Amino acid sequence: MAVFRTESLGWASSGVRVLSGESEITQLKISFLKGNGSFELDGGSFTVDSHGLLRADATLKKGGTVIARVKHKGFPRGRFEISSAGHKLVLKTQGWTGRSYVLQLMDQDVGRVNRAGFMGTKITSDFPDEVPVFLQVLMIYIALAHARRQSAAAGASS
Repeated sequence: MAVFRTESLGWASSGVRVLSGESEITQLKISFLKGNGSFELDGGSFTVDSHGLLRADATLKKGGTVIARVKHKGFPRGRFEISSAGHKLVLKTQGWTGRSYVLQLMDQDVGRVNRAGFMGTKITSDFPDEVPVFLQVLMIYIALAHARRQSAAAGASS
């Protein structure tokens, strides 16, 4: 199992450092206005373009090639269907706070993502080694983007 955790890039940053143990895997940077993301792995550059209603859907690209798609289902709760290379994964929120997620493959739980901290940017993820690292980082992006939308909705309602 691959266990990753995140820590903020700074107090005014919406990006995070993705760590495995004490080693940095990548830095996931998320733009302030549109919520698009970017990171680098093994010398390759990846971008996450958010789109759709509330910018909850996303496309992961390596260079100019689409390698994964995310569809948000189940408003307002989170159910994210991820497709890549013919494989389908589902990341679902659990609990009423929406701070924990379960990764499912063919209706079986195979991994977890948990958010903590005031803004929900401290993340711990636990995925099987068979899930490529770029997809694991994408799922961390999904949890962070979901936290931002929840915070914006909470701020708008008060």
